[in-house]
Amino acid sequence: MVAAILLGIVGGFVLSIPPGPLAVAVSKQGLEGHFRPAFLIALAAAIMDVFYILIAAFASSAIIVALRDLVNSNGWFLLVFQILCVGVLLFLGIRYFRQKKPRPEEARFIRREEEQEQRARQMGHPTPFFIGLLIAVTNLATPTFIPSMIAFVGYLQANGLLSHDVGVKVLFSLGFGVGTSLWFVVFLRILIKHRAKFSTSMLDIIFKFAGATFILFAALITYNVIITTEWSTLL
Repeated sequence: MVAAILLGIVGGFVLSIPPGPLAVAVSKQGLEGHFRPAFLIALAAAIMDVFYILIAAFASSAIIVALRDLVNSNGWFLLVFQILCVGVLLFLGIRYFRQKKPRPEEARFIRREEEQEQRARQMGHPTPFFIGLLIAVTNLATPTFIPSMIAFVGYLQANGLLSHDVGVKVLFSLGFGVGTSLWFVVFLRILIKHRAKFSTSMLDIIFKFAGATFILFAALITYNVIITTEWSTLL
């Protein structure tokens, strides 16, 4: 049992290192010195990762097969979902692309702006945790996301590193979420500690790059939708 948790922690930590939309969103908050919002984004995604890796562990179950058949038999179901994911990525991309780093002389307005942001959140503006959930959900629109997790878990099971016991799979999945969170804690600590080395203009460039990255992911998913959707069956 302990081995399954440790294996999950290592797996979640390592697989979270490659850059992606989540890393971009977390980096943006970290460069602004906002550890808590950044961690909440990562935590939300880590919680979703627990469910995703658990799904991968039970990929051969009847429930997963039924869901796969539903998607395969109903082209509109997958198409609408992918369009929604593209919309979310575009929203985040435009939002980050237009974001600018406050100048030093504007520091006295930061608290007031944060209070306004808090009121906006209470009126329905996305919170960091909710943004993390949205990013995690959009990962499902990537055709290789779940299959890559299934391949990862399958490799562990094939080599006897992870048993087929239900309890072991659950503990492994929880450990995976912990590993994901742990990576971003380490990443944020390093990023926030050294963020002062970046100039204001450099931060503006990084923020625009963050927005462009989200838009790029949206474009890639859109391209995938266009070339993989069997349009003749939908018309």
